[in-house]
Amino acid sequence: MLKKRLLALPALVMAAALVFSACTPSGDGGGAGDINMGNVNKLGEFPILKNKVELTMLINESTSITDFDTNLYTQQIEEKVNVDIKFEYLPSADADQKLSVMISSGEKLPDMITRSFSPINAYVYGSQGVLLPLNDLIDQTYYTKNYLETEEGQSILKYIYSPDGNIYGYPRVVQDLGNDWDHRMWINKTWLDAVGLDVPTTTDEFYNAMKAFKTSDPNGNGDPNDEIPFVGNTNGWHQSAWRPMMYSFTYLNDQFNYLQAGADGNLQLAYMQPEFRDGLAYLNKLCSEGLLSPLTFTQNQDQFKQIIENADIQIVGAMTAGSMSVYTPTSMRKQDMTHMPPLVGPNGFMSTNFRGTTIPDAFGAITKDCKDPVAAIMVYDFMYNRDQTLLGRFGEKDVDWKIPEGKDSLYAALGYGPLIDYLNPIWGTNQNKHWSENHPTLRTYDMICGTVWSGDPYDSQYMTALAVPDYIDKCIDNPVLRLVYTREEADSIAEIQSTLESYMVESVAAFVTGARPLSDWDTYLAEMKNIGSEKYCEVATVAYKRMEAN
Repeated sequence: MLKKRLLALPALVMAAALVFSACTPSGDGGGAGDINMGNVNKLGEFPILKNKVELTMLINESTSITDFDTNLYTQQIEEKVNVDIKFEYLPSADADQKLSVMISSGEKLPDMITRSFSPINAYVYGSQGVLLPLNDLIDQTYYTKNYLETEEGQSILKYIYSPDGNIYGYPRVVQDLGNDWDHRMWINKTWLDAVGLDVPTTTDEFYNAMKAFKTSDPNGNGDPNDEIPFVGNTNGWHQSAWRPMMYSFTYLNDQFNYLQAGADGNLQLAYMQPEFRDGLAYLNKLCSEGLLSPLTFTQNQDQFKQIIENADIQIVGAMTAGSMSVYTPTSMRKQDMTHMPPLVGPNGFMSTNFRGTTIPDAFGAITKDCKDPVAAIMVYDFMYNRDQTLLGRFGEKDVDWKIPEGKDSLYAALGYGPLIDYLNPIWGTNQNKHWSENHPTLRTYDMICGTVWSGDPYDSQYMTALAVPDYIDKCIDNPVLRLVYTREEADSIAEIQSTLESYMVESVAAFVTGARPLSDWDTYLAEMKNIGSEKYCEVATVAYKRMEAN
C-alpha cells in the first residue's frame, strides 16, 4: 500500500532520489526485506515490544508542560510500547533554524524527531538521507495502517507522500468540524427583530438588512449615527469580513493560496477571475453607502474587540469570525448575535471555505542514526491508539474528563453521541498529562464533536456547533487543498506568491473603500501578470497534477 512511488520528476529531483537511496542506512530502516519484526509481539496487544528498547527523542521544549519525563502521556507510551524515552530539546525560539544547523553540522542525531515538519523540509531532509523513508515501516504498523486502509485514509495519502514517492514525516490528523467550516458570519438578531427582518440568506437580503441597521436606529438610543452595520479587522481568525463574503461570488480558497482548478484542469488564481471583481463591486457598494466600515482594512483584532464590546451600548450589526471566543466569555454583546448561513450571491452561487482537517500535518520523523527504527515506528503507531489519543487531547479519564451520562453532545444534531464530559479542562493550561498534541495522533471527528454542552447558550463552542450544520458541505466539489512542492518548485515561486498576495490584499482594500476605482481592474490584472502569476499557476499545476496522479 505505501511502497515507494517514483513519479515523472524533473532531473534534479530524480538525482536527489538517487542520492537518497545511496544514503539509506542498512538495517531496519531500509526496504521491507530489512525490517526485523522479531522484537514485536502480536500487533494490537501490549506490550508492543518483547524486550525494552531505549530511544532518544528530539522535541520542542514547552513552558506549558511540567516535565516530559514524568508526563502521563510519556508514561503510557513507555509502558504500552515497552520503551525508555530519553528526551533532548530544541529551544522554542528559532527551533527550525537550530534544527537545520544541527542537521547540517553532521552531528549524530537522536533516534526520533517529534515536531512539525513542513512538507518541503520533510522532503529535503529525506532526500538528503537525514530522515528515513517510512513507507515500509508504516506497512508493519497496526493502528496507522488500519486507518490508512480506510476510504478516508486512502483519500489523504497524496498529502503525506513527498514528490519522490516516499513518506518522511509521520502524519498527524486532528479532525474538527468547527475548524473545517470556519468562515462563519454573525448577525445581530436583536436588531433584525427591531427592524422586522429575518436572518439573510442572499447577498441582496444582507444588503437590505445592513441598510436597515444604518437608517433605523436599531439600538434605540436616539443616535442615528452610532451603529456600525458590518465590520471586520486585519488579523483576527477569519475576521476580515471581505473574505467570507467573497464566497458568495467565487470559491476564494484563501486558506490554500487562493488556487482554483479551471475548466481546462489547470490551476488559476481566484483573485484574478471576473467573479472576484463582482465580489469587489458588491463590497464597494456596501462600503460606499456606509454599511461596511472602512476600519475593516486598517484596525487590528484588539481595536476590533473594543468596538464589538462597546461598554455603553451595542453598536455592531454584523461581523465575521471563526469563533465567538473573540468576545469575552461573559459578554453581554455576544448575546445579540446569531450565525448567518453562507449567502447566495446575485448569480446564484453560494459556497464556504473547507479547511480539511483530515489533511495530515507531518509531525514526526525517524532519523538515519536511529538504532531501532521498528521500535521508533511502534511509538508513533501507538500514538494513533484511541485511548492514547483521548489522553493526548483531553487528559486523564475520570480525572480530567469522563464518559457522559444523560447529556447531549455539542453536535447531537449531526448524529454525534456524547463522549467527553469535562471534569477538569486542562487544554491550554500548564499541566503534565499530555504533550498538547505536538506529535502524531488520530483525533477523529467524534472526539471534539462528542464534547457535551455545558448548558450555556452563549458558550462559544456551542454557538459554533449551532452554526456548523448551516455551513457543512457548502463547498465546491474537489477544491484544491494543500499542494506538496519540491524544493526547486517552492524556491521558484516563493517570492512570487508572497508578492502576489500582498498586492492582492492591498488592492482589495483600495477597490472596496473606493481609493481605487474598479475601472482599474485590467491594470490590476496586468500587474499580477508582471509579478509572475502565470509562472506561479504553472508550477502549482505541476504539483497539483502530480499529487492527483497519486
